[in-house]
Amino acid sequence: MDGYVVDIICLRRISPSQYTKQASEHSTACALMGHCVESGYGLIGENNELKLLDPKATPRIVALLKKTDKDKGVILRVEREENDKEMTTTKVSFA
Repeated sequence: MDGYVVDIICLRRISPSQYTKQASEHSTACALMGHCVESGYGLIGENNELKLLDPKATPRIVALLKKTDKDKGVILRVEREENDKEMTTTKVSFA
Protein backbone atom coordinates (compact mmCIF):
# COMPACT_ATOMS: atom_id res chain seq x y z
CA MET A 1 0.00 0.00 0.00
CA ASP A 2 1.13 3.56 -0.72
CA GLY A 3 -0.03 6.43 1.44
CA TYR A 4 0.73 9.46 3.53
CA VAL A 5 2.34 8.52 6.81
CA VAL A 6 0.66 9.88 9.95
CA ASP A 7 1.25 9.00 13.58
CA ILE A 8 -1.64 7.48 15.55
CA ILE A 9 -1.90 10.44 17.94
CA CYS A 10 -2.56 12.81 15.06
CA LEU A 11 -4.85 10.34 13.30
CA ARG A 12 -7.15 10.47 16.31
CA ARG A 13 -7.59 14.21 15.77
CA ILE A 14 -8.60 13.94 12.11
CA SER A 15 -12.14 13.35 10.91
CA PRO A 16 -12.21 10.23 8.72
CA SER A 17 -13.80 12.25 5.93
CA GLN A 18 -10.71 14.51 5.96
CA TYR A 19 -7.97 11.86 6.25
CA THR A 20 -6.38 12.36 2.82
CA LYS A 21 -6.49 16.16 2.91
CA GLN A 22 -5.13 16.43 6.45
CA ALA A 23 -2.53 13.68 5.95
CA SER A 24 -1.08 15.53 2.97
CA GLU A 25 -0.42 18.45 5.32
CA HIS A 26 0.96 16.41 8.24
CA SER A 27 4.46 17.58 9.08
CA THR A 28 7.49 15.33 9.14
CA ALA A 29 8.68 17.08 12.32
CA CYS A 30 5.45 16.14 14.08
CA ALA A 31 5.72 12.51 12.96
CA LEU A 32 9.21 12.37 14.50
CA MET A 33 8.26 13.74 17.93
CA GLY A 34 8.87 11.24 20.72
CA HIS A 35 5.27 10.67 21.76
CA CYS A 36 4.18 10.46 18.10
CA VAL A 37 6.81 7.82 17.34
CA GLU A 38 5.70 5.86 20.41
CA SER A 39 2.08 5.89 19.23
CA GLY A 40 2.91 4.09 15.97
CA TYR A 41 1.83 4.93 12.44
CA GLY A 42 -0.81 4.52 9.82
CA LEU A 43 -0.90 5.13 6.09
CA ILE A 44 -3.67 7.10 4.45
CA GLY A 45 -4.27 6.41 0.81
CA GLU A 46 -6.63 7.96 -1.69
CA ASN A 47 -10.32 8.16 -0.81
CA ASN A 48 -9.52 8.43 2.91
CA GLU A 49 -8.41 4.80 3.12
CA LEU A 50 -6.60 4.11 6.40
CA LYS A 51 -4.30 1.19 7.20
CA LEU A 52 -2.88 0.99 10.70
CA LEU A 53 0.61 -0.47 10.78
CA ASP A 54 2.13 -2.98 13.15
CA PRO A 55 4.91 -2.00 15.59
CA LYS A 56 7.59 -3.55 13.32
CA ALA A 57 6.94 -0.75 10.84
CA THR A 58 7.81 2.02 13.31
CA PRO A 59 11.65 1.91 13.26
CA ARG A 60 11.62 1.58 9.48
CA ILE A 61 9.31 4.57 9.09
CA VAL A 62 11.37 6.67 11.49
CA ALA A 63 14.55 5.90 9.54
CA LEU A 64 12.94 7.06 6.29
CA LEU A 65 11.40 10.16 7.84
CA LYS A 66 14.84 11.17 9.08
CA LYS A 67 16.21 10.86 5.52
CA THR A 68 13.54 12.85 3.70
CA ASP A 69 13.83 16.51 2.83
CA LYS A 70 10.04 16.86 2.64
CA ASP A 71 8.58 19.06 5.36
CA LYS A 72 5.12 17.51 5.08
CA GLY A 73 3.07 15.00 3.16
CA VAL A 74 5.54 12.12 3.05
CA ILE A 75 4.23 9.21 1.01
CA LEU A 76 5.59 5.75 1.81
CA ARG A 77 5.06 2.29 0.35
CA VAL A 78 4.54 -0.51 2.86
CA GLU A 79 4.63 -4.17 1.98
CA ARG A 80 2.96 -6.55 4.39
CA GLU A 81 2.21 -10.23 4.65
CA GLU A 82 -0.20 -12.22 6.72
CA ASN A 83 1.41 -13.95 9.69
CA ASP A 84 -0.82 -15.93 12.07
CA LYS A 85 -3.91 -14.03 10.85
CA GLU A 86 -2.22 -10.65 11.43
CA MET A 87 -0.58 -8.38 8.90
CA THR A 88 3.15 -7.90 9.46
CA THR A 89 5.27 -5.25 7.78
CA THR A 90 8.04 -6.72 5.65
CA LYS A 91 9.31 -3.62 3.83
CA VAL A 92 8.96 0.18 3.97
CA SER A 93 10.23 2.49 1.23
CA PHE A 94 9.56 5.85 -0.38
CA ALA A 95 6.72 5.59 -2.89
